[in-house]
This record gives sequence, C-alpha cells and structure tokens, in this order.
Amino acid sequence: MSNATPVTRREFIKTAGAVAGASMLPINPGLASDAGRRRYAIVGTGDRGVTMWGRPLVERYSDVLEFVGLCDINSKRAAVAREAIGVQCPAFTNFDEMLDKCKPQLLMVTTVDAFHSQYIVKALDRGVDVMTEKPMVIDERQCQAVLDAEKRNQRKIVVTFNYRYAPKHQTIKEILLSGEIGRVTSADFSWYLDVSHGADYFRRWHRLRARSGSLLVHKASHHFDLMNWWLAADPVEVMAQAGLKVYGKNGSFRSTVCRGCPHRSSCSFFYDITKNPFRTKLYSECEDVDGYHRDGCVFREDVDIFDTMSALVTYSNGATMAYSLNAAMPFEGYRVAFNGEKGRLEVRDYERQPWVQEEETEIYVTRSFGKRQKVSVPKPPVGHGGGDDRLRDLIFGRIELPIHMRLPDSRAGAMSCLTGIAARNSVDQKRPIKISELVRL
Repeated sequence: MSNATPVTRREFIKTAGAVAGASMLPINPGLASDAGRRRYAIVGTGDRGVTMWGRPLVERYSDVLEFVGLCDINSKRAAVAREAIGVQCPAFTNFDEMLDKCKPQLLMVTTVDAFHSQYIVKALDRGVDVMTEKPMVIDERQCQAVLDAEKRNQRKIVVTFNYRYAPKHQTIKEILLSGEIGRVTSADFSWYLDVSHGADYFRRWHRLRARSGSLLVHKASHHFDLMNWWLAADPVEVMAQAGLKVYGKNGSFRSTVCRGCPHRSSCSFFYDITKNPFRTKLYSECEDVDGYHRDGCVFREDVDIFDTMSALVTYSNGATMAYSLNAAMPFEGYRVAFNGEKGRLEVRDYERQPWVQEEETEIYVTRSFGKRQKVSVPKPPVGHGGGDDRLRDLIFGRIELPIHMRLPDSRAGAMSCLTGIAARNSVDQKRPIKISELVRL
C-alpha cells in the first residue's frame, strides 16, 4: 500500500473533474417549514427514538419543531422516554388517539420493523408527512400498501438512511460520479458485524423474522441502499443463500435472559444490561408491561433469522454485486470494491477491531494501465461515521448539500428493502427472485 500516491478527497475530486454542473446544485431542506414550527410526534419510544429522533431534536431544532406527542405500546417506556427526551407532551399507547388529540404534521416511526407500514399508512391517510427508520417495511405486501398510500395522499416520506451522509460514503459516491473508473461493471461488498454488535440482534426482537424480516431486510437495507445510490441503479434480480451457523439452536446451552443466567460465567456472549443505567430504566424496569427483554439469550431456540448471508444482485445498468453479511465476526467494518471499465475503486472501512488502526477508512483508486492513488477522508465525528448529524441538519434546514445527497424517499426505501426481501425469498424458494415479482412501482 505504500506505493499509492496520497491525495485528499477534495484534490482527487477536483483533479478528476467530478460532479460538476447541475449535480452540485444545492437543494432545499426536506421537512423544515417556513410557516413556523411543525407539530412533531414519535411512535416507538425505544433507544433509537429517544437518542436519535428525540433528545437531539429538542436540543438542536426546537425553533422548527414542537413535540406534541409520543406513542408506544408500553406505557412505562413512553413515560421514561418523555423524561429522557426532555419534553412535556402527552404520551399514548393508542396511535389513533394520539393523531386525534395531538394533530401532528410530521411523524417519526421508530417502532419494531414489522409495524412500520401500519403507522406510515395511517399517518399518510390523515395528511401527515412521515419520516421512518429503515427498513421502510419488511415484506412486499407492506411495501405495496405504503407506496399506494403515499400516491393517493400526495404526502412526503423520508426514509432516514443516515449511512449516506457519512463523509466517507459521499466520497465514494463522488469518485464514482467523476467517471474516474468508468462505467461500473461489478461490485464486491462484504459487511462484518462483530460478536458484540452482531450478537445484539439475536438478543432482541430482531431475532424473529416476523418482527425484523431477518437481517437481510433489517440490517442489509442500509447496505443495499448505499449500493443502489452509489450505482444510481435499481436492483432487478437477486439470488441468495443464508443460514444460522452460530446463534440460536447452535448454542450448547441456553437460558431466557442474561440476568440470572446459570451459564453467565462460561458464556462469552453474556450481556450485563445493569451496567447501562439508561437501558435498564428504558427496558428492564418496563418489561412487566409487555414482557420484552432487552438482554435475551442469543441461543434461544426461537431464533429464526440468519447470521451468515450472501447474495448476487443484478442491477438495471447491467452491473452485478456479490454481497455478504456475517454477524459473528471478530471485528466490525466492511470492504467494498467497484470494478470499472477504466479502473478499480477499493474501500476498507474499520469500525471496531482488536488491534490499533490509525485510519478508519482507506480508499484507493487504481487506473487501468496507470497508477494507484490513495484518497484520504477526514476522521468524522461520532454517529454512524458523521452521518447522523448531517442527515438531521439536512432534514431541518441547517445545511445545503449537492443534489446527489438529496433525502432518500419512499422509492429509495422500497428498493433497499425489496432487495433484502427478494434475497430472503430466494433463500426460502431456492431460486432467483425478480424485483418486478414483488410490487407494482
């Protein structure tokens, strides 16, 4: 790697002549209003709702937003969330009641994935604009219902793909836009979840396909959105294989929850939730209401999602992607490479690993019959590679970004989750699945 010529992101983009003209025009803020503060509500008051779409919005956007309601099926959790967010608005367990009484203009959906669609559709039918966490939905029937509701109501959906807004991912997008490697013919994308983060999905509701759609939908929708966006193309067909190799039934022992587990001294996956006061208050002290355990055993036999996945995706521009996702790795991060007519773009991203890593992201461009260049990316602030703050700032009008950084809409949400849905269906049916089989766009 030492023979690569180093160059900054700005220098590379300038030298390559990338992203000029209309593609660099600033865009208008997505959901800010010129008519005063928007009435804002959240459905789903778990960790994500509080820490990403609750407290930071009170701290940074109170001039454009007014919190008018919170909703969660667990009344205790909603009360804890209200205190943690720092608002005085009413909390509800009935979503329709919240809409009737609070009349929000903007709704954030941060519930269990399987219920996103019902809240999105109800809100759209009541004339409310919607932001939703990924995945937008977990199956093709839900996807069609959301798309139909948006069309008949002419309201706005933003799917909050924060990964797009990490500076490193913008850099990748702009190198591809520059044409430096020419037309992309294929891509290789491997994502690694470690035995801390990866295992956590098997402790929680995500372990059930009926709740999360599997990690091919819940987690991989992030990755599929990135690739759809990077390639500026739609997925056409998916062929996949997957299995449960480490968690669930593969354990030699098991319990229900980590607290009080007789195997805690010998289990490498033991998780002590009591060391996290916020999660203890938000989840453990509220579990008598709905029976939900945030510190469930990763070896429960009801686990029916995959921890080892691979897929081959064909795109509308003729490119293909070889994708893999593994949820029991000794380190966390990803590798992605784009093979083009004129060269190759390679990226290695490090999120967490048992060694000292000086650079979080390494990006190299190698030109056919030419030299290799290293493109440096400034170290970002915390929060999904710096994407969290940039996404919120774009939504609420604090920043302007190039047109290729526009907010992801329902179509982006559909294409990302449909890639995962097609992959899951392919595993089940042992055949390639065409996206056109799933929905009417």
